[in-house]
Order: sequence, then structure tokens, then C-alpha cells
Amino acid sequence: MKEQITSQPLRFEIQRWFGPLTTVCEMPVEITQALIDMSDKIIEDKKTKQHGSSLAGVIHKELKVYKEDLVEAGAFNFLESCVRTYVQTVADSCSMPKDVVIVSHINSCWTVSQFANEYNPIHNHTGCEISAVLYLKTPDVTGRRNIPSKQHKQDADGNITFIYNAGSERPGDIFEKGLVQFTPQAGKLLIFPSYLLHQVYPFIGEGERRSMAFNATYQIFKPGPGMEVETDTGKGVAVGELIAGSQGGIQYQKPYFLRPKEVSVVEEGNYDNHEEKNLFRGNYSDTKPK
Repeated sequence: MKEQITSQPLRFEIQRWFGPLTTVCEMPVEITQALIDMSDKIIEDKKTKQHGSSLAGVIHKELKVYKEDLVEAGAFNFLESCVRTYVQTVADSCSMPKDVVIVSHINSCWTVSQFANEYNPIHNHTGCEISAVLYLKTPDVTGRRNIPSKQHKQDADGNITFIYNAGSERPGDIFEKGLVQFTPQAGKLLIFPSYLLHQVYPFIGEGERRSMAFNATYQIFKPGPGMEVETDTGKGVAVGELIAGSQGGIQYQKPYFLRPKEVSVVEEGNYDNHEEKNLFRGNYSDTKPK
């Protein structure tokens, strides 16, 4: 196994944008560059599989990323650690016992190369409990429309918006905040509950807005000898009653996160359906990842 990059996040904050707890992380330069190099290879490889049939985006280039790709980039452990820290911190905020056993795993990943006029409609993610997006290339797309009557308005082209409810987002409103918007910045990682609605606005003009998204699942157990679960190191640990997280089990060896040659015949039927629910269109295809 390739040696993993051990650099720590430049910033890792658990935040409450509105209802659920979320995370904003500034990745170390080494991780960001490693993922840019990895995604360059994936994009250049003609054998890379498209992932768009399982996604909501109106985007041509959405490419599958396997666990092996993240390991070879030296970034797998870093991303898994960010997920685990997110779950651990939120669990602590819920006053869970200190001796609980937390298991979490990334179970799907893909790159998104967004170009002019492409966008992601309002959607959320299924087949997981946690979702994340990180940014690798973020050209400045502001000010390109040059609409005289809108000069004083916020330019949201290329931004990502998270939607929790219909609460106001008016400046200075003291009652509630229902929407949060981010302007993508290379090296920024956002982690959030998979049910949280979000969308990405289009932009015009040249440039690639490159991001990488991934989903993860988790379980929290009471300590005990009840059964054995697999950790991210591949080792089993004895646990007791399940008290939070995935009710269906983690099933770490997901076929859609492992290259096909790594999947046995028995494993091929052992996964949950994963897709993005496109709430903008009102329906979605019931498609298993390929």
C-alpha cells in the first residue's frame, strides 16, 4: 500500500449552518495537489467509467473514482479521517457515552468537471448517511454576465447552495437562516448529512470548475461482545447494541467503490442502491451503480 500523506487539515471546523451539524475543512496543500494529480489521470484515461447515470447533475463529465485511486494518491486515509472526526465530534455533541465504538467508511466517490452552462439541480444523496464535496480547480467566474441592473447583487454563478428550509436568508434577519451559499475555493472540503438538499449554479465562459464528491456511511455501537464489525483498517472489532447510524450495516467492501476485478461473484449482489435524488425534476431513475 502506498504511503499515505500525513499532513493535517489547515482548518477543521464543525459548524451549524442551520439545523444539522456540518463541517468546513481546509485541506493541506499536499492533499489538494495529490487529488488534482489523481483526477488528471482519471480524466485522461480513456478507460475511466462515467458515473453520470447515477447522478442528478446536468453535466457531461462525472467520472467514477475507486478506493484504489485514493490510496494511490496518498489521500485515502486523510479523507476517511475527516469523516471519522466529523462523526466523532457530532456524537460528542449529542452527549453519547465516551466508550462507544464508531465505524465509518467512504462507500462511493466521483469527480465532477463542470463547464459553461452545466449545473446540478436541487438534490440529495441516498445509500449513505454522509456526503461531501471538495474543490480542486475553481476559476473566477464572477462578473461575466455583466447585467447593468444587477451590479449591486451577489453573483452566484458556480456557487453551491445548501437548503434546509424556507427560512430567510435576508441580511440582518435575526430569526432563522434556511439557506447557506458557498463560493468554491480550491482546497476546501464540505461534509454534511446526505439528506441535506443542495444545488450548484451554472456559469458562463471558459474554465473548468473541478470538484470531487464522495458518500460515506457510519454506525455507532455500545461496547460489548455481541457481534464483530469491520473497521477501516480491515480488522474486526467486537461491539454491542447499535445506537445510531446505518440500520442496514456498513458493508464496507462496496462493489461500486472497488474496481471490478476486486469484486467476487458473491459480493456483486451485496449492495444497496445508490443514486442522487433529483428533486428539481421530480423523479429519478432507479439505477444501480455500474
